[in-house]
Amino acid sequence: MEIQTLEELLKYIDEDLFWRKRELTAIKLLIDNSPELDESLQINLRIGVVMLYAHWEGFIKNSGNYYINYLSHLPLRYDELKDSIVTLSMRGEIKNCSESNKVSIHNKIVDKLLNQLGSEAKIPFKDIVPPCDILNYSLFYEILFTLGLNKEYFELKQQLIDRELIRNRNNVAHGRQTSLKKDDFNTLYKHLIPMLEKFKNLIIDSAQNERYKKVRSLA
Repeated sequence: MEIQTLEELLKYIDEDLFWRKRELTAIKLLIDNSPELDESLQINLRIGVVMLYAHWEGFIKNSGNYYINYLSHLPLRYDELKDSIVTLSMRGEIKNCSESNKVSIHNKIVDKLLNQLGSEAKIPFKDIVPPCDILNYSLFYEILFTLGLNKEYFELKQQLIDRELIRNRNNVAHGRQTSLKKDDFNTLYKHLIPMLEKFKNLIIDSAQNERYKKVRSLA
């Protein structure tokens, strides 16, 4: 998949979020309509918690990769980009340097930093967001940093992500016996949907207003 235009980026992100919201809404209705004493309620809650996490991880990783895919097809120079995106584009060279004692290998990074910043950036876009790691707040912070997105809104969500979403997901996914309540699911649902919307809006705003570029001094 190659995302070459802003319209394509918006289309992929909108479609990805739409089906996730539709599925989570269906699960919420199923839970809301389950009687408190019905034995199926706990099953539905356990399914619901796992699905909340699955869509959290899936959307953040997909939309983050879509965004980097889009940036990789723009005619951008290294000296135009935010430092985090330059770092991302040089991650392969950095890894090679860490695995070698050869000065000639290390010099490739020095050469790029000193002599090639005006050249066209080559931004890798495959699996930039790790495909397997649990998407806790620490990893999510790294994603925000890498993409150059504002972290302020999510800073107050750390406990919700780690202590509520991840903990409940792990309890269910690892087969632990745990008792959930409708309020547990509803609280996560109430916060998760706006978090996905916010992440989407940050990406769209960054793409539309070229916030992936370095802020130039007016001096």
